[in-house]
Amino acid sequence: MTHIEPENVGAIILAAGNSKRMNSWKPFLKLDENSTFLEKIMSTFLHWGCQEIVVVINKDVQNQHEYFVHFPEKVTCVLNEHLEFERFYSVKLGLQAIEKSDFCFIQNVDNPFIDGHILDLIYQHRSNEEWVSPVFENQGGHPVLLNLENINCISHWPVDSANLKEVLNTMECKKVEMQDDRVLVNINNPEEYAKYVTEWN
Repeated sequence: MTHIEPENVGAIILAAGNSKRMNSWKPFLKLDENSTFLEKIMSTFLHWGCQEIVVVINKDVQNQHEYFVHFPEKVTCVLNEHLEFERFYSVKLGLQAIEKSDFCFIQNVDNPFIDGHILDLIYQHRSNEEWVSPVFENQGGHPVLLNLENINCISHWPVDSANLKEVLNTMECKKVEMQDDRVLVNINNPEEYAKYVTEWN
């Protein structure tokens, strides 16, 4: 498939989780000798063509000041100070920071295995009426792609502690069948980390 040149597309990387089961901050986990999970995901979105990327982090991640000094110009960090509101609030904060995108990917930091081909497959199904969900064997995965109406709706959602799935279920969804099970990856503990990173390398 020919790469589709994106226009006005952003991405939010959710990296504010407390990583309790991992016992190590997921954004800083090493994928290989050259990159961490967060660096790999940012690089994938940047090289694919996203014009702005928002990384939502927590205070502990923010304290790693030296890590963020050399972030690319298109990347902005947003601090989630209310982790008790969970993932929806991180998404809401991230979307509020999106300034010039008509479409926006939402990606978890615990899946560094997305690539340009996966993004192409999702983006070619973009719609002004529906958000796009990649699906592998009837399971929804990531990244999802929101349109401008979705972005505005979630940005102004009145309840910060809402459930993300329940909010998305109020909106029309287009499911895109994928042949790549990497859209389902969520690395939550040291055993999964060892398994997936060994396979990657």
